[in-house]
Amino acid sequence: MAEEIIKIEGMSCGHCQATVEKAISSVTGVKQVKVNLEDKNAVVDYNPSETDIKALKAAVDEAGYTVVE
Repeated sequence: MAEEIIKIEGMSCGHCQATVEKAISSVTGVKQVKVNLEDKNAVVDYNPSETDIKALKAAVDEAGYTVVE
């Protein structure tokens, strides 16, 4: 297992938080996601043999939010 913290811009409410959480959770290999609205980030536990950070960031982008590098 691996853990990644992804900084995210554009979240402003609980609906935004839930949308990002659902988007990242749908990526194959993701085991757990915790999106923190206040800290504007997502802590993701995933299996690196099934997915990678690029796929996680792409899921955030596709949900309409911006990943901060």
